[in-house]
Amino acid sequence: MMLGDRAVLHLALSGKHERLEKHVILNSPGDGNIGDQAMFESFVNNVSQQVIAVVKSPDAYSTDDIADKNKVAFLVLPHLIYSKFFGHYRDIWAMGRSIRGAESFSVMGADIMDGGYGVHSSMVEWNLARTIQEAGIPARILGFSWNGQANPEVIRQAQKAGRAGVRILPRDPDSLERLVKDNIEGVVQAADLVFAFPTDSSTARPDNSGEPGGNEDEKLAVVNVSGLIGRKIEQDSEYEHILQTLDALGYRCLLLPHVSHSKADDIAAISKLRRKSPMARRADVVEALISPSEVLSLVRRADMVVTGRMHLSILALSAGTPVIVLATQGKVSGLMKLFGIPDHCVEPTLGFGKRISKLLREIEKDRSSIFDTTASNLQAVRALSQVNFRHR
Repeated sequence: MMLGDRAVLHLALSGKHERLEKHVILNSPGDGNIGDQAMFESFVNNVSQQVIAVVKSPDAYSTDDIADKNKVAFLVLPHLIYSKFFGHYRDIWAMGRSIRGAESFSVMGADIMDGGYGVHSSMVEWNLARTIQEAGIPARILGFSWNGQANPEVIRQAQKAGRAGVRILPRDPDSLERLVKDNIEGVVQAADLVFAFPTDSSTARPDNSGEPGGNEDEKLAVVNVSGLIGRKIEQDSEYEHILQTLDALGYRCLLLPHVSHSKADDIAAISKLRRKSPMARRADVVEALISPSEVLSLVRRADMVVTGRMHLSILALSAGTPVIVLATQGKVSGLMKLFGIPDHCVEPTLGFGKRISKLLREIEKDRSSIFDTTASNLQAVRALSQVNFRHR
């Protein structure tokens, strides 16, 4: 199938055409995922020219928080990545004809390049990037994780893309080390796109008295309950333990969803927790997904973040707020190493509530040290994020 994709795309990209002064980004599915939206907004705000965003559905992404909405044009191709039939080839042709002569082609790599969420889709994206690079359009795989256990076919596609000159930009040192071990060329250390998320605000946290039920004497903890982790482990008792510890340490807790779609719904996970946990019923709740900018504003006002979602931890780190994050798909440990706090990454296995509670008490003893460690690494990580937007 990869040979067929290459043949169709090569033909679509061929022929006379004018230079297209636009950057193309192949987006993740997006709909119901604040992290995907944040990556998209970061890309748009960090490239100088107009953007063609290839998306699975017309309502997957919003331009509400993008200042120049005319900067973005959506190219809706529902069968490009996740189909194997006629519609797939039709969408490949449509994309090729639409992006001829573009300034660059980027894949929103994130979690999907190592096959952990689907071998076929990963192979297709590596193959598209390689073919477009060979056609003369600089191709990049933006800030992504590599779990070190990729399917052999995915590894082969990545190796071919690297040899073709695709710029491969892992978002953490663990992923870089794993890619090099898999003999993949063209690898350059970067960081997650969201560390380049647009904000004009200081990392200093104002008082949280304006938050629901809050006053200036209370500390605020933002707590995320991941629907993805909830599919793999019974986590309600673990969160009850965490919330009890936060309460004992004097925190007011706010439960915040970060992803809500049919496969992994944080809103449903929070509702389930509140049915079972007395402490969760005492907490405030954000009952729907909010925008990345609103999340950033919220975590800036927080004194602690505990999350099962990596991009919520990235927004918290960007705001200088202490964070503990549950690891999934081998993609979090390297992120926390970038900030010199590898122990703030906790595996979501039986007993993680007690492990996080112990860590919360340790952080409380020396909060200034955590602030200093995070702040001292943030500038360097933001510089690594900017690597995503360089052609070479």
